[in-house]
Amino acid sequence: MLVAFSIIPLTFAAGMGIDYSRAMKLQTKLNAAADAAALAAVTTPMMQKTDADAKQAAVNMFNMQAAGLSGLVYDPKSLSVTITSTTGVNTGRTATVSYIAQSSNSFSKILGKASLTIKGSASANATKAPFINFYLVMDTSPSMLLPSTSAGLTQMRSLTSTSYLSKGCAFACHTQNPHADKIYIRNPKGKDIWFDSSGTMYYVDKVTNGYVYSTNSKGQSVKIATESSGHYADSMWLAKNYGNQTIFPGGSNIELRLDAEQLAAQNLIPFAQTTAANNQVTYKLQMFSYDYGKPKTLTTSMVDVNTLTSASVPDLSNLQAYWYSNGYITSSQNIDDQSTDFQTMFNTMNTTIPTPGTGTTKDSPQAVMFIITDGMSDESLNGSRTHRELQPFHLSQCQTIKNRGIRIAILYTEYLPDSLTGDDWSQNNVAPYIKNVEPALQQCASAKPDGTPLYYKVTTDQSISAALTALFALTVSTAHLVQ
Repeated sequence: MLVAFSIIPLTFAAGMGIDYSRAMKLQTKLNAAADAAALAAVTTPMMQKTDADAKQAAVNMFNMQAAGLSGLVYDPKSLSVTITSTTGVNTGRTATVSYIAQSSNSFSKILGKASLTIKGSASANATKAPFINFYLVMDTSPSMLLPSTSAGLTQMRSLTSTSYLSKGCAFACHTQNPHADKIYIRNPKGKDIWFDSSGTMYYVDKVTNGYVYSTNSKGQSVKIATESSGHYADSMWLAKNYGNQTIFPGGSNIELRLDAEQLAAQNLIPFAQTTAANNQVTYKLQMFSYDYGKPKTLTTSMVDVNTLTSASVPDLSNLQAYWYSNGYITSSQNIDDQSTDFQTMFNTMNTTIPTPGTGTTKDSPQAVMFIITDGMSDESLNGSRTHRELQPFHLSQCQTIKNRGIRIAILYTEYLPDSLTGDDWSQNNVAPYIKNVEPALQQCASAKPDGTPLYYKVTTDQSISAALTALFALTVSTAHLVQ
């Protein structure tokens, strides 16, 4: 009798377990269908279509996934799809899919219930990829003439180390009279390298009565020209020509941060083209450089990135000022080495960049200003020279630009104190303030949605190209599940 009585609850429990398990499996499959449906409404192609199209795409995706599921009792009218769109700078869409269905019970007569209710929901959102105009502003001041690797820094110091400058100089300075700065560029035999007025190179045997003497093909030391009619090789020339096997057997050119910056701009172009194609939008780009004075326009107009190639990026080395002497651009133009003018750059870019749009159409693009810099200002502010991190005045300029709806993205090529080894003036006047550079640049940059700055730092031995493409990628968003 006890066994007979126990059969009833045992049968009920077994039936309930089997039917409940089936219901949970169906619910898991429908949850996945809801996820897929929500994502279908915010795919990159769908973001270019209307909310009504997005809703229908979600409905179709869910119904397709639900069709044919064994044991499922589902009325399409019970499906709820809600599409919510936002407009403005961050044009976006949120899709919420909710369902209610029934799982048929195999033990309905025993359980007294024909089915179990299952339900669930999923949401996905995406920021619609906006149409954007990018303004790439590259720091080409002399401090960007540092080698990009630690090995290059060591090599440059070693190659410029002489009895006049025992620790050498890491900077690849571009100057008409390098000897005035105790920079002597010599071939492996220890002879100074000198160029006449036509650019022909000579190895200097001696300078007598103002004339340069060099050994000719016959082994004779002959008078060439007056020393003042030509110029000696500088350390920028050395960096660019150390790979010339005729002059420096076994050597290789030394990449400077300026070179890496140029390569980064070149590599950005195909990345931007691919991203624009994937997001089905138009990206446009214009390039500028700045050092002292007014920024230089490197590309004459804002153009579709698809019209650009690596050749569109000019040789940044050719933009370097050829310093007459320390502090002088020419024999008469003394700017006291003030060669990184952020104040003029910010003012000029604020005037150059038109008021941005929402990014919803190619005729209403957003605006992003990319800045590649080592972050060290060297200019006149309020009548006195500053050679430090961005000052409150600069940060006010940044805020003025951001208040117009222009986003500022900054790639910081880290300024390291050890790069100043051997330069007493820089050690005393620049090195103590390097620690302040990064916080100031972060304050200048726009904020990402999570509140952190739109900012990357790249240091010696790291890739400026990789950092710039990563920074570029932060301007686009892809769909992701909310729950």
